[in-house]
Amino acid sequence: MKIMDRRGRGLTITVYGADGAAKGLNAAALEAALRVKRALPGKPELCARAIEKILGLAPVRLGLLLWNGEKILLNAPADPGNFLCELDGIIIRDQYNAGSLAGKTVVDAGANIGLFSLYARALGAKKVYAFEAVAETWKILKLNLALNGALKTVKAVNVALGAEKGAAELKFNTRGEGSSMIACGDAGVNRDITYTGRRKVKVAPLDGLVKGRVDFIKIDVEGYEKNVLLGAGGIIRKNKPVLSLAAYHRPADKKALPEVIRGLRGDYIITLNTFAEHDLYCE
Repeated sequence: MKIMDRRGRGLTITVYGADGAAKGLNAAALEAALRVKRALPGKPELCARAIEKILGLAPVRLGLLLWNGEKILLNAPADPGNFLCELDGIIIRDQYNAGSLAGKTVVDAGANIGLFSLYARALGAKKVYAFEAVAETWKILKLNLALNGALKTVKAVNVALGAEKGAAELKFNTRGEGSSMIACGDAGVNRDITYTGRRKVKVAPLDGLVKGRVDFIKIDVEGYEKNVLLGAGGIIRKNKPVLSLAAYHRPADKKALPEVIRGLRGDYIITLNTFAEHDLYCE
């Protein structure tokens, strides 16, 4: 019951219910669940009930067997619609164009519950720094790392990356959803999402948090990408890591973010990828 990724590689997905029941997820069921998610923006509870009917159970854990034989286990958050969208984008469509990461050091800015971080580890990364600002989500991230025996390879850091050290107000939900965001002149970012919480969080530049060479930086921080790039300026100028970042949160992102990147280092080749969402790939 393999599902093919955009490179034509097969992976097997198994969903597990609270009673231990397990079901293989096929391409048709996945697409049906994704259609429900797209049809019900901002309605996670209704979406969850519909997806439970499609899958035949309420997923509490998900297992992946990748084409290279690596396995990933994830505790599913309470919002299965968003979770399956992330699975589709990050792994099946490989939206960040991760490719081979063998022996490389990776930064995951906006790590959520750890899907990309664990994917990078499965692709051979020797070290992953996973930054997640929402404390409740960070705890799920840590549980997922422990579940995969990944605590030595992946370092989970409960901080928001930004341009400089300080604090900022974070809008968030507490069930492991993505899309938490720092309020920074929102300009319509995530306007269909209702946030249940707001709190002050620590902000720090990547340059002060990671020592040594960095080879790949993935950034998806709901409109705060520019700030993360500026806070990683030293690493970018010194190492020229591959940058793969969201470019769809703000109308001006596709023009403004390449200008920021070239201002830090002018020899990047920048490509706009549309494998899932719109992302800039810079090498």
